[in-house]
Amino acid sequence: MFAMESWDAYKIYLGLKLHFTKEHYDFKKYSGKTNAKKSSFLKRNDRFFFHRIGRKYGDNTLDYFVANIIKNPKAWIGDYDEQTYIDWKKTQQSIGYVFQTDMEKLLRTESIDSSNFNTLFTCVLGQHPLLLKRFLGGQIHLETMVILNQILSYLDQFDRDIKENIVWPQKRNLILKYASFIETDIKRCKQYLINML
Repeated sequence: MFAMESWDAYKIYLGLKLHFTKEHYDFKKYSGKTNAKKSSFLKRNDRFFFHRIGRKYGDNTLDYFVANIIKNPKAWIGDYDEQTYIDWKKTQQSIGYVFQTDMEKLLRTESIDSSNFNTLFTCVLGQHPLLLKRFLGGQIHLETMVILNQILSYLDQFDRDIKENIVWPQKRNLILKYASFIETDIKRCKQYLINML
């Protein structure tokens, strides 16, 4: 692993922050490029954090930033921590298992089978559907929300049916934007879901 320069770490950080907060910026599409100027970076009081992170994480700096940004997109870089990164890495290494476990827990807890599977996605009077409630309650992972959307494309339905416009738009953006950082076998996850139901 090589040590990354603080300027390079900052550019990755800035690109990811734009990716997760701006609708029309895609980190992968633009290869993380932004219009950041080194002179502006050198005036920042938090340069030390980028230096420390770049040296410590090197070519894993992007993953470190992704892990901390998805945990709290509004957090300051000084509040980023290693435990968040370690937990994120564990999830990534067993993402198929995480999806299976989340779905088993969700279906078992709610007594859901193939005959009433759609109740997970049903909005009653514009309220959050059961799936979103369980995610907001920390009972299922963000990765599971992303994989389910890749299998079922439920986001458009939620956009139509959910009436509140504070929590859902933020979570929708997070699910959409995080999808490009998830690597798993979607066909396998889909088959597992079919088998469960």
